[in-house]
Amino acid sequence: MSEYKSTWDRLGIALSVICLAHCLLLPVALVALPLVAVNWLQDDAVHVVMALLLAPVAAFALVPGLRLHRSWGVAGAMAAGLALLSTAAFAGQGSVAREWGNVLTGAGGAILVVAHFVNLKLCRSCPACSAHGGSG
Repeated sequence: MSEYKSTWDRLGIALSVICLAHCLLLPVALVALPLVAVNWLQDDAVHVVMALLLAPVAAFALVPGLRLHRSWGVAGAMAAGLALLSTAAFAGQGSVAREWGNVLTGAGGAILVVAHFVNLKLCRSCPACSAHGGSG
């Protein structure tokens, strides 16, 4: 692939790690920093924004590589990760959002990180990707 392609994977990894860190660190921050105004981290808008940022990044990272090396496992993993994140982000104020939101978001973010790493690795070792300018 081109440098453009690997850039999307790297951006996807970074955003997924931020999302995962948000889910893992939020409970610690709420306990350890009760005097700091961290309420904005709990806002449903944070999850919606993250889901809306991650979806196009995943698509831009996946589509070119999928065309060349046909890794349907990576596509399935990215779809699963995005589905989990989207469920958490768009479930609303109900029990899913409050009780399972962080679990779904954390699992979705972790799956996306792994899928982006695998996609990047496949593109670096794929002869078809190398023929199109290397993965950077």
